[in-house]
Amino acid sequence: MSAKTKIIVLHLKEVIWAGILTALGLFLILLLILLFVPKKESTEQVLTPPNYHPGIYKSELYLGGNSIEVETIMEQDRISSIRLLNLDEAITTAYPLLAPTMDYVCAQVLKNQSVEDVELEPSAKYTTLVLLDAISNCLEKARVKKD
Repeated sequence: MSAKTKIIVLHLKEVIWAGILTALGLFLILLLILLFVPKKESTEQVLTPPNYHPGIYKSELYLGGNSIEVETIMEQDRISSIRLLNLDEAITTAYPLLAPTMDYVCAQVLKNQSVEDVELEPSAKYTTLVLLDAISNCLEKARVKKD
């Protein structure tokens, strides 16, 4: 029995190309697996917003003998808009931070859909609290009572 020895000659260039193609193939297979394997469902509980009676709700603020209304427009599942009514020039002159603070508060309340976790305006903390209280009154009027 004679054994015939076979000698294989590999060129370095061919070995490098084979390694690159093998790595690329493995990468593509891994990518396809990641794309087509279903993702796990999140176990976090999603907070459902409270249900509201759709409509327009108002709450009054008294500043220096003048009455200002905070109007909140509600849809069944969300707060649609919030604005100040009866805001005349005398009030804006006496309380210059009222309108900018209302814009600041409205943006946060509409984003969060709640008065919870609203950051206080650093330059107008008390104004922010008064506006949040008025908005809370409107939300309480609109909330569906679950008995």
